[in-house]
Amino acid sequence: MTVIAIACFCIAAYLYFPLPPKKLTHQTSVAVDDIPRPETRLASNSEILRALEIIRLGISSGMTISDALGFAQQRAPVAAARELEEVLKQFNLGFPITRGLQQIATNNPRWQPISDTLITSLNSGSSVSEQLADVEFVLQSSIDTEKLKRIKSVAVKSVLPLGLCFLPAFILLAVIPIVAGLLTGIAG
Repeated sequence: MTVIAIACFCIAAYLYFPLPPKKLTHQTSVAVDDIPRPETRLASNSEILRALEIIRLGISSGMTISDALGFAQQRAPVAAARELEEVLKQFNLGFPITRGLQQIATNNPRWQPISDTLITSLNSGSSVSEQLADVEFVLQSSIDTEKLKRIKSVAVKSVLPLGLCFLPAFILLAVIPIVAGLLTGIAG
């Protein structure tokens, strides 16, 4: 019985504190084609939010939209900067900036509200800083909602080791000996 309880505690400890993955201790020679290349990942909501803050700062300081995009491209997180770089490449080749903004929204749908706002401003000539502030608020709200969902899921996941391991171990080590002692006291 004690062995089962100890096994339950070990399993619970492993579920709460898993071992880190093993690292390679030595390098072997690998062909050039076998070298893993870093995958180009899309910018996350938080990276796009950071880029949006920089774009809005640039526009509110009097920069044009293309200048603000260039300013943000230099200071944004890597994935967002790479996506903004594609917009600026097309603009530098002579295409309208709206084409690059449409392309960035097609490649990464997280850019869609920002792209739509900038395109509307470019087409109508209206001020864009207030609309970008609204987009920033909505994007920040969605990031906060996502964080809350992850926090709530941790609470549910943490009950699994408790229910599967700690409670059976407690029953085996505490409850059963007490019940057995009471039964032997009553029978004796």
